[in-house]
Amino acid sequence: MRPVAFLLAFAAACAPLAPPPGDVTHPPPVRLEATQPSGGAVRLTLVNESAAAVGYNLCQSRLQRRSGRDWTPVQTGEVCTMELRSLPPGQRAIFDKTLPPALPAGEYRYVTSVETPAGTPQRVLASQSFTVGR
Repeated sequence: MRPVAFLLAFAAACAPLAPPPGDVTHPPPVRLEATQPSGGAVRLTLVNESAAAVGYNLCQSRLQRRSGRDWTPVQTGEVCTMELRSLPPGQRAIFDKTLPPALPAGEYRYVTSVETPAGTPQRVLASQSFTVGR
């Protein structure tokens, strides 16, 4: 019985702790923020509050539109280089995106891929949603 209790305690101690969705008191250590400084643009900010450098390329961030419960890709026609940048711990990276003309009214967000930490498999981050045309 004692080895089982030890294994359960060990497993609980090693399990990753993640904040519940929408927990603003404990934001994720790497996150993507989207703000609208003007009607035709969105400013993306990648925030790295982790302990390691993050690999990223905000130019390759993709626009999505809410369609019911799903998010669908929006074709923007943008061209980006394939370069990978490094964002040190405690830093922010800013990139301005121009929204496509005649974008239908609706709820949108950006998604981007990052390597956290740099050199590891990519994971996808989504910004908070924003409204266009209302």
